[in-house]
Amino acid sequence: MIVAALLAATLIAGWLVRAQTQTAPADPAPRAAEPALPVVVAPAREMVDDVDLDVTGSGLAARSVTLYPAVAGEVAVVGFRAGQRVAAGAVLLRLVDRRERLAVDLAAARLDVARRQLARLESTRGTGAVAGSVIDDADSAVRLAQIELRQTQVALDERMLRAPFAGVVGIAAVEPGDRVGIDTAIGTLDDRRTLQVAFELPESYAARVKAGQALTVASPAFGERQFAGRVALVDSRIDVEARNLRVRAEVPNAQDLLRPGMSFQVRLTLAGARHVAVPELALQWGRDGAYVWVVREGKAVQVPVRSLRRAQDQVMVDGALQAGETVVVEGVQRLRAGRAVRVVGSAAGSSPAASAPGAAAAGTAPAAASAATAAAATSATTSAATAR
Repeated sequence: MIVAALLAATLIAGWLVRAQTQTAPADPAPRAAEPALPVVVAPAREMVDDVDLDVTGSGLAARSVTLYPAVAGEVAVVGFRAGQRVAAGAVLLRLVDRRERLAVDLAAARLDVARRQLARLESTRGTGAVAGSVIDDADSAVRLAQIELRQTQVALDERMLRAPFAGVVGIAAVEPGDRVGIDTAIGTLDDRRTLQVAFELPESYAARVKAGQALTVASPAFGERQFAGRVALVDSRIDVEARNLRVRAEVPNAQDLLRPGMSFQVRLTLAGARHVAVPELALQWGRDGAYVWVVREGKAVQVPVRSLRRAQDQVMVDGALQAGETVVVEGVQRLRAGRAVRVVGSAAGSSPAASAPGAAAAGTAPAAASAATAAAATSATTSAATAR
């Protein structure tokens, strides 16, 4: 009985093991390797961060003054006309000076009398006929008469307004017969052989602008004509309110075409450092900032970068990226670090040597590349589904 029970248990156990073996699923086949993702790429290239600035400036004369008389009086003669070029020291205005001329004549006569008196007394020196103190007084009288004459000559000279430097005078603000005071503006005088152009630059360019840099200016008065000049003066501080740097340029004006007060369009190129640049489409953004996908040894590598400046269709970046490396432009949505990639096209215009005649053909390249990318992606998806 016991033997029969053991035999039955052994048969039942063998049947269960056989049933489990027959119903157990077969080991799954090893999964196929992920297919390489199709991408369109472009080379990173080196660019110089030169900045072309176009700012508005105002013309200033190298030297410019508003003319005022030294004393009050009645205008006798206006000795200039608008636009006249005058020499330094030229008489521009004369006030009525009859009294001053009489005072000069009187002072000259007194000096003549004092000199004759001194000469007579000097002839008696050493004879004892005249005391020495009398001769000394006569000598002092001569010196006093000389001072008085010079004072009257100064007063006479102040009745004339002279040009402080050579230049071009403006329109006269007075006429003969007008009464003028020391605060009456007579006219203007400009030295415009060299014209200065005042303009401002943003604070961010303060380290780039230097005295001596070449530039060009254009005025609406002369259309598209350009006048060459150079940076002459750079201010020592930044304007606290505007955050701008004041700059002055010098422009030769030998032909006397340019005028103070003119508006100018100043064109200035500021040299910059060299940086690696990538196409705009290659620059991606994530939680940690900007990055680009770089193809290295057939695999996608995510390289963090810092965006510096856009220039045309390129973005200058700073990061662990070298000029000449291949960056992904299209097909970035499915990429992840280490994923194999397959290059199916190159972005149009990625070469700096691209020429204008090929622009039409280049314009169709992105569409063709995108179509190739889509077709390759569809093929990869179908292959993956078949493998599964």
